Amino acid sequence: MDDKIKDTLRTDFEKMMRYSLQKNGGFGFDVFGDYAVSVLNFYVGSSILTLNEKREAALFLTNLYNAGIRNAIDAGDLQEIADVLTQDNTLNYQILTPIFN
Repeated sequence: MDDKIKDTLRTDFEKMMRYSLQKNGGFGFDVFGDYAVSVLNFYVGSSILTLNEKREAALFLTNLYNAGIRNAIDAGDLQEIADVLTQDNTLNYQILTPIFN
C-alpha cells in the first residue's frame, strides 16, 4: 500500500471522525467499525485498494483509531480487529456520506 493510499485513508478517517464528534459527540468503536468496513469495501470496489491491500488498510485504520484513544488497544487485539474488518463485506453508503462532503 503506497503513501498516497495511506494519505487518502487518513484524510477520510479524519473527516469521518470530525463529523462523528460534531454530530454524535463521540467516535465510538461501533461507529468506527461500521465506517471502516464500509470504506474498505468501497475502496476495493472502486479499485483504490486491491483486495490484497485490504488487510493492510484495515490495520492502518485500526491503528489510527487506536492512536485517537491513546493506544488503549493492544497489538494482538489490533490484529484481530483488522482481520474482522477485512472479512466483513458490508458496504453502507450512508455511513460514508460525510467523507464526500
